[in-house]
Amino acid sequence: MIAVLVVLCTGLAVLTLGQGPRLVRSDIDTESVVQLTQQRLLMHSNEPLAEIDVEQVSVTPSIPLKVATDGSTLSITFEQRLLYGTDYVVSVSGVTSPFQEAGSTFDYSFTTGSPPLYYLQKGGPDAAAGADDAIVRTTVSGAARDVVYSAPRIQDFAVVGSSLAIVTETDDGMSQLVLVAPGQSAVETLPLPTRGTITQLGSSVKQAMLGFRFTSADPAAGYSNTLLLFDLLAKHTSFTLPGTVIGEPLEVDQWRFIPDSTLIETTAGGVMSIYDSALQQGAVIGDYDGLGEVAPTGTQSVISGQGTFHMLDLLSGQVSPLTPILPEGATAVGPPLLGPDGSTTVSVVNVAGVDGVMRQVVVRSDTSGATVVFDTASADARIVSVTQSPNTQYLAIAVQPRPGAEIATSLVDRSSGAAVRTLAGLRVTWP
Repeated sequence: MIAVLVVLCTGLAVLTLGQGPRLVRSDIDTESVVQLTQQRLLMHSNEPLAEIDVEQVSVTPSIPLKVATDGSTLSITFEQRLLYGTDYVVSVSGVTSPFQEAGSTFDYSFTTGSPPLYYLQKGGPDAAAGADDAIVRTTVSGAARDVVYSAPRIQDFAVVGSSLAIVTETDDGMSQLVLVAPGQSAVETLPLPTRGTITQLGSSVKQAMLGFRFTSADPAAGYSNTLLLFDLLAKHTSFTLPGTVIGEPLEVDQWRFIPDSTLIETTAGGVMSIYDSALQQGAVIGDYDGLGEVAPTGTQSVISGQGTFHMLDLLSGQVSPLTPILPEGATAVGPPLLGPDGSTTVSVVNVAGVDGVMRQVVVRSDTSGATVVFDTASADARIVSVTQSPNTQYLAIAVQPRPGAEIATSLVDRSSGAAVRTLAGLRVTWP
């Protein structure tokens, strides 16, 4: 009997040693991986792991990544945001333990989430003329839509933290700023320093910061295109940044948050600066009068000056020329959008048809050339704006088909140019 047990135990030991490590659990936040960079997949083994090289890891669809091992856990960090609503397959080959040479393969699959987007619909969904405007929540691929907030004369809105900041126009032409939380009935009116108008509303979503240009109705009140900021994690009161004149607040021509930070880019009088709103300090970058968008990596931004485009490295402060490849004879309309790694751009351009009539199209450019991904197909149509989802998978292209017509927004696959959905509104915003 003892001999039989010895044989059985020996056989089990040999079998275990010959198997290699086993994957017992994997953890990933399928919503965060499409909204943020540097998100991780954790793969937990039944025993300590030897070092694993990035070449041993295969992810389909492919994505730049880093790997690290810590005890019995393998950490895979995705350096870019993943695609919405996509099935990913991860395979790690040659997984071994420091205590044995037997190897195994870890396989895991997951489906990413599809976060909501918001847009402004003038007149409200399915409503007659003269009805309230509405902020609508929906998704890229779904048909369902949810009215988050409705009111007369909505001018603009921004996602800030878990809430929406919404600007409306009052009966006397002044601005009112309210804060609403989707799914809740409470509406908070944010205090403005005096009666006035709001333009260029913007936010830093993760920092719960809100900002806009403010001009007072009474010039004596001292606000003229003044940058006002709210820190919604602190008191819900506005503050200003110090201007170029001692004792006066900062006035701007253009401004924007660097995403998920307290840093702000501004232009005023043909000079571009970067301010840290938390430290109340700023630094001049140079003679540039236009702001494009910040790249998805958050380390580069597009700026312009004297009719040319440039790329600003936000880590080093270095400025380099940015010259996207455009179709022959095309002229750019505004600054381009940068792709996930800066190697591709998206631009609105004017092109001439075979009949010589000019029209507007959207092109995606890389080192191999330019490809049209959206065509208005009309000389009367005007592209109002082009924005891209945080993971750059989709473009939101707002078009006015003719002067005076309502604006509609097409959601277009950035890579293929396939039209996914058309929304009866504008100002499409992803959290």
